[in-house]
Amino acid sequence: MRVSSISSSAVRVAPQQERSARRFAGFLQAAAELFSEIGFEATTMQAIADRSKSSIGALYNYFPDKQSVAATLLSGYAEELHWRLKSLMDQAEALSTNQFAGLFIDCIIDFTQERPAYLSLHSEPIRFRRDPAARKALREIIANAFRTKNPSLSSERSLLAANVAVQIVKGLVTLYLESDTKNKPLAVAEFRRVLTSYLEEVLSK
Repeated sequence: MRVSSISSSAVRVAPQQERSARRFAGFLQAAAELFSEIGFEATTMQAIADRSKSSIGALYNYFPDKQSVAATLLSGYAEELHWRLKSLMDQAEALSTNQFAGLFIDCIIDFTQERPAYLSLHSEPIRFRRDPAARKALREIIANAFRTKNPSLSSERSLLAANVAVQIVKGLVTLYLESDTKNKPLAVAEFRRVLTSYLEEVLSK
């Protein structure tokens, strides 16, 4: 199946009042459940409206299509993951390399388990474009944490290491998606070893 890339349309109307904010959140929650249960392609705008116990007209008042619903969800997930990782990076100096690598992996796995629609959407043959500035900011947070643990690292080297670490974690997410329940813990353990070994080399002073 061909992999396509789409950009999200802006939300039509941002919720201004508490009631509209609750309805908006309800649409996103309903969509997340459906994307996780039956996938992006099978989910319809009508199904989202029905699951949220609201009207299709109200849904279209906020979102022009299901792509914009999915993109809004992914944007929120990216922001949440950003702050979870930032919290971890703030602790980096006090952690051993083994602890740091383990918690890095655990942070990603815990997030994907708590937000199953995140994995579901990333497994679809559609790639939603992420904000380049947000992606760069996350890598800079990781790079700064690496420099905290090893001040001898240059900005360029630490940023390269951050990109490599992110790619290792992306590889884990891909394999985690493809693995059955029995093999998921084995995949996590293997990638924890890979990341630990890499960081021990990079972060040694």
